[in-house]
Amino acid sequence: MKIKYLSKLGLTTLLLWLTAACTAGLEQSLDDEGQDSGMEIPVSISPRLSVGQDETLSKLRVIIFSTRNSNPYASKVLISNELIDVNKDYTTTTYVGYNDIYVIGDEPVDLSKVKEPKDLKGIKMNTETSLTASEFVFYKELLNVNVKGKNEIYLEGESTPMSKLDVKLQHVVAKLTVDFALGRQIFVDGVATGKFLEFKSMELVRIPKYSYLSPEKYGQDDGYSDNKSFDLTKNNTATQVNRFKWLSGEIYLPEYLLTDNKYRMALRINGVENGVSHTYTLPIGDGMNPASSKSTDWNITRNRHYKLKITAIKGYGEASLDVDAKVEGWSEISIPVDIPTSSFIAVSTQEVDAKSLRFYTYIRFISNGEVSVIKPAGVADNNLAHTVEYDDATKTSGRIGFRLGNWNAGKKNTFVVEVKSGTSSLNINVNVSNRRASSEQTNEVSWAAAMGYPDEANRNKVDYYNAKYHKQGPMSGCKNYFVGSENDPTTGKGCWRVATIGENQDLFISGNYWAIEDYAATQAYYVNKTGFPVANKAYTRCKYFCVLDVLPPELSEFIVSDTDVNDIAQADASKVCTDLGTGWKLPTGEQTKYVFQYAGTNGLPNNFFSDSYWGQNADGTFIVATMKDSEGTNTTDALRNQPHAVRCVKSRY
Repeated sequence: MKIKYLSKLGLTTLLLWLTAACTAGLEQSLDDEGQDSGMEIPVSISPRLSVGQDETLSKLRVIIFSTRNSNPYASKVLISNELIDVNKDYTTTTYVGYNDIYVIGDEPVDLSKVKEPKDLKGIKMNTETSLTASEFVFYKELLNVNVKGKNEIYLEGESTPMSKLDVKLQHVVAKLTVDFALGRQIFVDGVATGKFLEFKSMELVRIPKYSYLSPEKYGQDDGYSDNKSFDLTKNNTATQVNRFKWLSGEIYLPEYLLTDNKYRMALRINGVENGVSHTYTLPIGDGMNPASSKSTDWNITRNRHYKLKITAIKGYGEASLDVDAKVEGWSEISIPVDIPTSSFIAVSTQEVDAKSLRFYTYIRFISNGEVSVIKPAGVADNNLAHTVEYDDATKTSGRIGFRLGNWNAGKKNTFVVEVKSGTSSLNINVNVSNRRASSEQTNEVSWAAAMGYPDEANRNKVDYYNAKYHKQGPMSGCKNYFVGSENDPTTGKGCWRVATIGENQDLFISGNYWAIEDYAATQAYYVNKTGFPVANKAYTRCKYFCVLDVLPPELSEFIVSDTDVNDIAQADASKVCTDLGTGWKLPTGEQTKYVFQYAGTNGLPNNFFSDSYWGQNADGTFIVATMKDSEGTNTTDALRNQPHAVRCVKSRY
């Protein structure tokens, strides 16, 4: 099974969960003969819809067909066909049995009259009007999902049960990017001719007039739209003579599943050399890079990104351009479907970083009742603080926030926190990162000056952070501290804060140091050799340390190499990375787990198509990371003797 990573939730992203509450007796499976009527399952849908970083769904349709019994050959009947309001909770019903589940985001036509699965086949989307998609359609079908009972969900062809499903919505279109970065001189057999090409235009040919909601073959008899043309005489951004640099931006393509490779989509690039016209033809599709697309066919496949970088002119026409071609996965939208007990709680992720002393990092939840958060024994709010915020008075959905406690001294740690609703519970891994601290700031100043606040803060209770004071205050103290460029959004001015009591005690050298905690309107804590007394904010003068809480959530601490290097033996795996240059290495198990979870976000790529990847932990042990074992914990000698793909990592900072 090829690995396609999901586009995970960002800070502003909300959660769509389809969850189910089972009736009493559902834990017992139906008999294999399929004689009994299927048991009902109420499915609660809480449509908090926001997708990825760029696109937002405005509506969602869920269509379910079911056998209503455990006979796989029984005919399926329509159970549900509903357009879900994005602002309201919704409940429908499915049955124990074999279920076909269709999820359509921003449907292209009204699907309310769909009564049978065949009604979804052949639904066309017109592509003649424009290839600039302003509203994308998303689609996914899960067929013959065998629901036997609680925690017994079987995908078609699978013998291992699942406790929940992931419906991964995909864009029904693809996208293309064309990047010119080359010299205009024509080379023949590697020899410069002294002749130069003037690029004039580029056009896409054989664009289907329409595509299908459900993937369907497209033949030449179905017809083509007019060619899509691009003017190459303008916006050459190259600064050197006889260079050409031009970027198309994203061009959206209808899915084009060919009945005959002869009629594949193509890109024609037109130019003139000494008054003579030349045309270069590049076919577009999966076959342009079979290693990354896993296909030699020239289909345009939905939810893929086709990238062409043109780097040299090697002749006078047709296939005489030097081109770097890539096929990458586009982001998918994950909609988990859970069938829990009558008491249930579901969350957007079971791993979260407590990123800041000042700001909460949130996860979404949906439950059937009030939620409680239970931290490990001995862990109080001044080690790890949390908040529960409900959407409304029903207390069945909302968000849970975590932030650093002021006694945390900045040591890397993971707290396993239990989240409960009724009799159901689950664990959340809350990660605390290593603190980054400045050297001792020896200039002795008032508390407000150390904080970078106006003098007014010396006369008012502030707590850990005050947005108004931070905005109005002078560029002094930790607000003025930076590492690298002062405008760097991660380590520049405004990113640092005064150390807490606990951090000051860990960083202590000698003397008195302001702490970020203020005791009262005119008093704040400071740390010295004997303890942490309070002093007047305005009249006392202390040194201070500055602390950087976190790297921003959209950036991982490491970067990942661009493409898979496939079929690499263990003996050669490390060299693939060292050949990339200084700092590149195989990822640790912790890093592979992070990539599996956050690919496509946090500054990480999304074009992972291999089943397995090499990694190497700090002790030198080689691991093999897979979808089911993202950290490579269960790597065997048999796996180590097989070839796997390599992706390399390097510190971002």
